[in-house]
Amino acid sequence: MASSRNSEEMDNDFNLFQEPEDYYPPEPEDKVEVFERNPEWVTAGTPSQITVNLLGAHPLWGHYLWNAAKVFANYLDERKHIVQGKSVLELGAAGALPSLVSACNGASRVVITDYPDHDLVENIRKNVNANVPADKIAEGLVTVEGFKWGYDIEKIAELSTQNGAFDVLILSDLVFNHSEHSALLRSVDRLMAKPRADGSGGGEAYVFFTHHRPWLADKDMDFLTRAHNELGLTVTRLVEDYTGAMFDSDPGDERVRGTVHGFCLTFPSSSLQS
Repeated sequence: MASSRNSEEMDNDFNLFQEPEDYYPPEPEDKVEVFERNPEWVTAGTPSQITVNLLGAHPLWGHYLWNAAKVFANYLDERKHIVQGKSVLELGAAGALPSLVSACNGASRVVITDYPDHDLVENIRKNVNANVPADKIAEGLVTVEGFKWGYDIEKIAELSTQNGAFDVLILSDLVFNHSEHSALLRSVDRLMAKPRADGSGGGEAYVFFTHHRPWLADKDMDFLTRAHNELGLTVTRLVEDYTGAMFDSDPGDERVRGTVHGFCLTFPSSSLQS
């Protein structure tokens, strides 16, 4: 016997297996954080504020403006010579604050990278467009690329204007990712400029970070130990600055979680370009 149920009734049965429109919570909205530069360090013609758009949420922690980035941005503002007239590469940039400050302080070229995720990369481009003059972008001062550390390194090297390497590398709050230390070290080794035959011109990698998990601080520091032992890099401590912890409720010593450490990595003069 043919069913007497009409198609509308049958459709209603299928709707029982569909989630209501409000079943899933809404995606967190993007947020904006304004970085106020120290007026004493702002060069005429550059912005006194950097507006940093941040994703509402992201599994790779790209939705925070980390204290290490703020401390390093201030460090660069006070010491403009680090980037003036030089090529700069940032790894794992998230909001890209240090790169934006580098562009303000006279870098000849700034390449900003993060994991090749569409939302991350497009958000960096949004921050570049909001803070870097359009004519500088048109001239190729700033480039944004997705980059998975340790892989497709030559793609990033091709963005350099000097023998496939950069004068300044920025690694801001990356060393907590212990499983990626080897990939980061490969990237630094290939992409940081070697000294010239006369010993000049070697690149520098700036590594700023916080021990977000104090009980794993030794593993964070392993990155620097390996940089010295495996790559032969000179490791110089630059900064130890208490800023307060990012998250009050996190476990572990608040003083440790609230302190930013800064180091500079350089090749010894014996590591000459061929």
